[in-house]
Amino acid sequence: MNRICLGIMAGLLLGGGILPPNPPLLPEKDVRVLANELSGELAKRNLEVIATAHRQRGSRGFHAAAEFVTERLRAYGLSDLEILQFPADGKIFYGTQRSRPPWDAEVGELSELRHVGLPPKDRRVPAEREQPIRLCDYASEPVVLAEDSESADVASPRVIDVEDAFIGRE
Repeated sequence: MNRICLGIMAGLLLGGGILPPNPPLLPEKDVRVLANELSGELAKRNLEVIATAHRQRGSRGFHAAAEFVTERLRAYGLSDLEILQFPADGKIFYGTQRSRPPWDAEVGELSELRHVGLPPKDRRVPAEREQPIRLCDYASEPVVLAEDSESADVASPRVIDVEDAFIGRE
């Protein structure tokens, strides 16, 4: 019985019943060469570098990411590379789209004033009993800063949790 099962399995494997078919776009030898060259670990490391740059259009971070990609492509053997740059000032049109000026962020932080030693609902809190608690900042996580946001130093007397507002629990 075991020999019959092994024979059936071998027949399926060798006959192509279970093994995937050859790749349709490339010859098998090319696929083998690529499989030996491609590295998920290297791709992850490259992506980690690119992801750390704040890549808003026309920004220093966008240009740094483009330079990094160009450098890596040169290291992989490509030579005829060029980074194209287009002026963008909010007045020039490209097709039907008005260019938007470059946007570089430098710093951003969101803090919440929390009451120390008093219930949070108590509105008569002396200023010295409030302590700023940083919720997020641009330096450690650039994606928290809204694109095209303006510089501001704002204090709001009340913050509404958006989830609560949508659900109607405000």
